Parts: sequence; C-alpha cells; structure tokens
Amino acid sequence: MYTNFAPNPATTVPDEIRDQRRRLENSRNYISTNHTVEVPAGRYQGVGGAVIEADLQVKFSQRRKQGSITEQEDVVALAAIARCAGHGCAEGEHQVPSTDPVLLSADADDASTAALVPLAAVRKWAQEHAETCRALPYTGH
Repeated sequence: MYTNFAPNPATTVPDEIRDQRRRLENSRNYISTNHTVEVPAGRYQGVGGAVIEADLQVKFSQRRKQGSITEQEDVVALAAIARCAGHGCAEGEHQVPSTDPVLLSADADDASTAALVPLAAVRKWAQEHAETCRALPYTGH
C-alpha cells in the first residue's frame, strides 16, 4: 500500500532553488526573477472543523550588488505563512518574517537549514490555532 506523504521542506526548498537557477540560465529574458513559491508545510484541523494550512515561502528577487549602482544579483529569502479557512475566524492569518536574503548561487542545501526557523514558528502557531479556533468551515453559504 502506498502512503502519500506531505513534501519535506528539507528537500523541496533546495529543489525549488535549483529549478529557479535552471530557469534563469535557460531563459533569462522570459522569466520573472521576482516571485514566491509556496511549499506546503502543514495542514491542521481546528476544533470547529476549519482547516489551517501552513506554507513555507521561497521568495526569489533581485537586489543591488554591494558597491554598484546598476548591477543586480539574484537572491532568495525564506518566510512562512499560516492561514485559517474558518468562516469568521478572528485570526485568519499569521506570517513569520523572511530570513535575510542569500545569493541564489549559494549552496541550495544550506537553505533547507535556514528554513527550519520560520517553519517551526509557523507550525507552532498553526497547531496552537487549531487547538483553539472555533470557526466552522466555509460551505459557500
């Protein structure tokens, strides 16, 4: 029997970084260097039945090279966000700020280590919220 496991951020984050590098190498003129990829990091069910989803955000952008006015360099930062889909939830979203940006050309596997801090914080909030949120799932009515 096959069990479908949630993606592991320790492997997903470096894969996203490597994919971005490949895309930029192959088609620099046709791809946005500023975008965010959300990696699922957890799904929780509140006591009222609403679903709380936690995502790790891999944020790709550019910044000015140090000491240069015109040259840019590609960077990546990690953040996390949790959203409660409960109808009428008073605390529907929680964001963990981005880590300091690192060069996209840096070791991609180091990013998975950097992801642990925002990942742990957002999962903790989502778990606590699930234990106390009484919001019901939205049914379209």
